[in-house]
Amino acid sequence: MPHITSNDGKKIWYDVLGRGEPLVLIGGSSLVHRQWDFMVPILQDHFKVILYDQRGAGLSDRSPDGVTVDQWADDLRMILDEIGLNKTHVFGTSNGSFIVIRFAAKYPERTGAIIHYGMHKASEQFAKMSRIGATIVDAFGVGNGSMGAYYLVRLYGMPPAYEEWETNRFEENLTPEGWKAMHDALHVDLTEDLPKIKVPQLLLIGDTGSLGKDSDYGSGWKEVKRLCPDVEVAVIQGAEGTYCVVTQPAEVARAVVSFLKKHRISGSK
Repeated sequence: MPHITSNDGKKIWYDVLGRGEPLVLIGGSSLVHRQWDFMVPILQDHFKVILYDQRGAGLSDRSPDGVTVDQWADDLRMILDEIGLNKTHVFGTSNGSFIVIRFAAKYPERTGAIIHYGMHKASEQFAKMSRIGATIVDAFGVGNGSMGAYYLVRLYGMPPAYEEWETNRFEENLTPEGWKAMHDALHVDLTEDLPKIKVPQLLLIGDTGSLGKDSDYGSGWKEVKRLCPDVEVAVIQGAEGTYCVVTQPAEVARAVVSFLKKHRISGSK
């Protein structure tokens, strides 16, 4: 499997699937590229899909050293350099949204249209859930056959039909040190990045559950819309917050394809 070596020596995993305009998919910090298991089979028929695992989890280096939102964005830029892409669309959900926002603000010349969940700062609910999650991984571990992954999944409210799937993914992807480092990195505020984003944006979020559009955890999209008035919004009805990409992949894909067809990359390599 392909990896790049980052500017500080970490191994970062990526993969490229499908054909068409490029689209990077960035999952949350526990599922990483596996968050897209149900969407890639659809999206790769429309786009050249680029997956990568953020440092700290998955198939990338899981060391807690150097885990920051800024470094995650730099790692993505290095992947684009490696595969020879000048510009790409970027779609991130859950706390992958932090990376989308930082990347679009820091590398506007490399960014086509973006799609994200709206997370750009640590809400009170997010901070509380991070503290509870840290207690879980300290007490039970994760990635070692313990009950830690089981309890983390229930903390974040995955619908029951997918709980076993997500528990197995958490068990595959995580170490206690990596999980805590990744969540520590998300205690930032990227509000000042939002006015810097000049590319088309789509906010995509489910309307139910503890991570839904009306929760404190999922409330970031409201400030994005206030600061970026041209942003479009797609609410996936009956879907649980960020988990819409798992539970409602066909509906999410329709929204994504429709949006990106309106905002094609001209002259992309």
